[in-house]
Amino acid sequence: SRIEGLLAAFPKLMTTGKQHTFVETESVRYVYQPLDSLFMLLITTKASNILEDLETLRLFSRVIPEYCRNLDEAEILDNSFNLIFAFDEIVALGYRESVNLAQIRSFVEMD
Repeated sequence: SRIEGLLAAFPKLMTTGKQHTFVETESVRYVYQPLDSLFMLLITTKASNILEDLETLRLFSRVIPEYCRNLDEAEILDNSFNLIFAFDEIVALGYRESVNLAQIRSFVEMD
């Protein structure tokens, strides 16, 4: 699928020594943040607002420690449903919702 292709291309676009937190291709922008040995990655169109994208990425990154004690693949997998529910509160139908971390926590607890 297209998303799998985009995800597979991301590591090849990474370059060491850069301080940027985004990479652009012809069709998309990869906005990312390192999380220990992992990356939080947001894939957007090039027409999207980069400042809003960075704010959304920061909120995604703040959600993970709420549900995972360790920032490793196994812990994230163990908590994947809560993370998906939380991410769903941040973005709906491709648009960022106006929510904060406390609201997300509350909404997920209700699910």
